Amino acid sequence: MRSVGAKRRFLWLGLAALALGAAVLVYRGPGRAVIRGHVGDVAATMLVYAAISMVWSARMRTRAIATFAIAAAIEVGQLVWHARSLVAELTIGSSFDAWDFVAYAIGVGVAVTWERTTGLSPPLVS
Repeated sequence: MRSVGAKRRFLWLGLAALALGAAVLVYRGPGRAVIRGHVGDVAATMLVYAAISMVWSARMRTRAIATFAIAAAIEVGQLVWHARSLVAELTIGSSFDAWDFVAYAIGVGVAVTWERTTGLSPPLVS
């Protein structure tokens, strides 16, 4: 069971991910397609990690692998299904892109770094 303090830190991670996602949606500058396509995936993966971590007190590595697996399963699913609405496009995506796996890895990396730097996990070396 996670402490209230730990849940609060994961809540902040989730809010940061939502803020990043909102910024991606309103961004209209150069490289918009890259920002929307990949930075949005980083934010989404951070949000999934935060949500999983709030309710599941498994080891960090296990939660990181689970987060990446969820994102990868949705990405592979895009080979089969196609979003037909804006809500579906924002939640499951609209087309398969192998580069999204890189974005998912970065998102998990950012989330794990957040967890380590906020004192939620034991140090790497004692």
